[in-house]
Amino acid sequence: MWTSFVARFYSFIFAVVMLFNGIQIALPNVRESAEIIYEFNDEDEGCAGGTVTVNAGAAGAYDLFWGDGDGKRLEMDGTPFTEFAEVQVGKGTGSAEIYEFTAIPEGAQTVLAFRGAFLQGQTEIPENKQADYGEARYSFGVLSDVHYDRYNLSLTGDDAVITFKNALNFLDQYGVSVVGISGDISTKSETDAFEKFNKTVGLYDFPVYSCTGNHDVGYGEFADRWTSLVNVDAYNEPRREGIADLAENGLDFVYAPDALNGDVFLFLSQVYWDYNDPDSRLLEEDQLDWLEATLEKYRDRRVYLFFHTFMADDQGDPALGEGNLLNDVGLTYDLVYTVGTADEVRFRALLQKYKNVVFFNGHSHWEFEGVSMNPILNITDYDGAYATFVHVPSVSSPRRAKNGSAEREELYMRSSQGYLVKVYDDRIVLFGTQFWGARFLSYATFNIDR
Repeated sequence: MWTSFVARFYSFIFAVVMLFNGIQIALPNVRESAEIIYEFNDEDEGCAGGTVTVNAGAAGAYDLFWGDGDGKRLEMDGTPFTEFAEVQVGKGTGSAEIYEFTAIPEGAQTVLAFRGAFLQGQTEIPENKQADYGEARYSFGVLSDVHYDRYNLSLTGDDAVITFKNALNFLDQYGVSVVGISGDISTKSETDAFEKFNKTVGLYDFPVYSCTGNHDVGYGEFADRWTSLVNVDAYNEPRREGIADLAENGLDFVYAPDALNGDVFLFLSQVYWDYNDPDSRLLEEDQLDWLEATLEKYRDRRVYLFFHTFMADDQGDPALGEGNLLNDVGLTYDLVYTVGTADEVRFRALLQKYKNVVFFNGHSHWEFEGVSMNPILNITDYDGAYATFVHVPSVSSPRRAKNGSAEREELYMRSSQGYLVKVYDDRIVLFGTQFWGARFLSYATFNIDR
């Protein structure tokens, strides 16, 4: 009885220490131990897809972390990685499926199982599965849905002033060469939002470029305000070195400097807020002409396509495609690229044809964690039939959905998410990042072999 009380007391104390100091604890006298069995789907290095089984005497939730060679939780340049899976153990065993795109980060040599604050077991990652990608060619950041002038919980009167700059500061520390944004800089196309954006990005040595989102284009004539304050050195003379093409509409453009390994950043701006009608459209026909010609030109190179609105899945379901989710009471995001419209059909066909494309989109704001309601929420290529689709949560206010609730929860000033991307010769690795508190989200860290 007394031993049990002491154990519970010290468990509480250590949990408190963990909460405030982020210290990981491994006790040599933990009474329960866990066996970890990791069955990988393939032998490709750095690819985590497979099934992890935990066998343990104590029932409960076991969090799985990547560990280094010393059995400590993995960090990258001082930034910690979160758990990559949770395994519920009951009747002695439990397992979790690890999504095929999930990456094993470089430096990970072990898998650690924690129950609460306590290390319960570990296993080595086979040497052939450990990631060794060579030298990164460069890195870049990916954000979405800044929404200046929309959220106000901070003393500034505009939360995006804090969250956007905080994310850029983090990316700056990792030496990014460029940051791409999937639209919605503003709330109502307001000049004030574009001016704040212009002022903030001017503080950094790397360019920060964005396509438009529905909020940027949905309130009257926007083009003059946009082109005078956003992507300024892409639209106006003198243009930044590497601006390879500017479409005739004066909005869509290509950034492809030689220093970025010949890779292409393509920013495609939707020009309408127009959804859920058979005659809806987001793009003009001449934009799609330009897009097709540009993708054909760069068909043998990596192309990062930034466009705001996500699409329905490959079966036409708007709730279960990349970028969206559906909870048990029908909560979903209803402003999807309208299926079957002329521009949607043509845009989809291009994403089927050009599989060298990585398509970054935002719009729904769903946090990375929403993957529990849709396994392809964050990334998919529909079994190789399409380009790689990547959803980007909001940097200013990710949204949360819960089963049993018909209301989505706005997480402004509590969460801020996006990607740090490292580019290698034969792949790119996307580090899903929680900028609030500075940590890499292992379950949203992905390996794209393209």
